[in-house]
Amino acid sequence: MPTAKRKPIIISPQAKQDIESILKYLELNWNQKIIERFLLKLETFYQVISINPRIFGYYSKSRNIRNYAITRQNVIYYRSRKKAIEIITVFDTRQSPSKLKKILSGKR
Repeated sequence: MPTAKRKPIIISPQAKQDIESILKYLELNWNQKIIERFLLKLETFYQVISINPRIFGYYSKSRNIRNYAITRQNVIYYRSRKKAIEIITVFDTRQSPSKLKKILSGKR
């Protein structure tokens, strides 16, 4: 059986900052096992969408933005481009929805 072609994953500066913040929070408030579990979920997510980027539902079909709840508190927003998949943000759902709209619209 042929191997599925994988698209590369591009992590935006916003998403990198989000992930770093989550890891700092987990380090201060939880333990190494929880950090490892989060990183494993993140890596599994990357592997899944690199093969099938359309597997998760749309947040905004018109802007081609999809989302996936990686934990109860964190949702990943991404879009599939022709040659790569862009991770836009890893958003903490306890924040203001208006902040998410600003991030996804590109107005920060």
